[in-house]
Amino acid sequence: MKVDTLDTSKLDKVVSVMEGLAQRRKAQSATEGGAMYYDIVANSFRKVRDARDEGQPLVAHTIFVPTELLFAMDIVPFYLEGMCEITARVNGMEDVFSAAKSAGFATEICSAHRLVDGTVLKGWMPRPDAFVWSNLVCDLTLKTGDYLVKQYDRPGFYLDRPYRYDEDAVQYYVKELEALVSFLEEFTGRRLDWDRLKEVMEYSRQATELFREICELRKAVPSPMRNQHMIEMCLAQLLISGAPELVEFYRGIRDEVKVAVEGGVGLVPEEKYRLLTFFFYPAHIWKLLDAMQNEYGAVIVTEPHLTPWADGEIDPGRPLESLARKAFALVDTGPLQPFLDKVLREAEEYKAEGALYWAHIGCRQTCATTRIIKDALLERGIPTLVIDCDLADPTYVSGEQTKAKLEEFFELLDERK
Repeated sequence: MKVDTLDTSKLDKVVSVMEGLAQRRKAQSATEGGAMYYDIVANSFRKVRDARDEGQPLVAHTIFVPTELLFAMDIVPFYLEGMCEITARVNGMEDVFSAAKSAGFATEICSAHRLVDGTVLKGWMPRPDAFVWSNLVCDLTLKTGDYLVKQYDRPGFYLDRPYRYDEDAVQYYVKELEALVSFLEEFTGRRLDWDRLKEVMEYSRQATELFREICELRKAVPSPMRNQHMIEMCLAQLLISGAPELVEFYRGIRDEVKVAVEGGVGLVPEEKYRLLTFFFYPAHIWKLLDAMQNEYGAVIVTEPHLTPWADGEIDPGRPLESLARKAFALVDTGPLQPFLDKVLREAEEYKAEGALYWAHIGCRQTCATTRIIKDALLERGIPTLVIDCDLADPTYVSGEQTKAKLEEFFELLDERK
């Protein structure tokens, strides 16, 4: 079936809800970090909603497609996995999952991709002018692009990143990015302004440097950063990498964290547990992250799956090569050993006492590494709690069940002290 009827009022509701969350966060805290995240989300949806009226091309893309190229060409990006999940959560998650199921998408398929499919089938996603997708971070990402191009009868481009990281692979990926530029130029009728791309890449460089500085500051004891900030930082990067707003957001977080470190102030009266976490936290347990911090004194000090992209070196004078190296910095989407080395190194540097592994039921790639990582950490005296969950579907495991497992794990950590 093709998508014929679109309901853009769903985007209006998302904008309204995100604006409300930003105002609430501003009222609750003297610092701006969290509020800026919701402003970024609201503004991203606003630009998507208004793209057609303002005569701007709209490109829907999967995770880790470089938005820097889109911003440099005045193309509005629509981050499929993230923005469809937010749209569904605001407007009716059950309706979206039901639409995907009725179309034959099995529940065993990753819920993040079923939400994309269901949002499309409900007509809640605006009609993009083109699609760009890649093999980052899984094979389902690849298949989602194939499906959407057929559903919307729009042009599309597949961006292929090799599995292993070496110089030949980097140059191959640079050629892929050159082909993507040609594709974007052809369907928009615009030529890429390379000086403009250098400006965009300078924002990307600044954001990367601030991200690294924040990660370094987080090594402090007691922990200087809210549990929820890192997931906000990562999602903002996926939405607007290369935009000045991302630099402003990261600078706000950096300033918050730096003040806490310099003052020797932790986020909780008594820091009891320093934790590593793996994979994305399920969206429906974000409030539980605050409860871990405020009720149990459990602070998340680093998230190895969420931070490796910032290891890529950004040189605005070599934009395509920089984007290629940024893509290869995702060491969890290639051979496992480099990622495992990173995990063990960070466990020591951040003085971790335990780990949480969010075992998303729909992710074959990530869950396949659970035992290897768990065993490697245990050899260093760091126990891991594997939490069965679903990235988007709150009916798979309830928040109460997850909280009970966490309480048992914290008791275990107490016994080991």
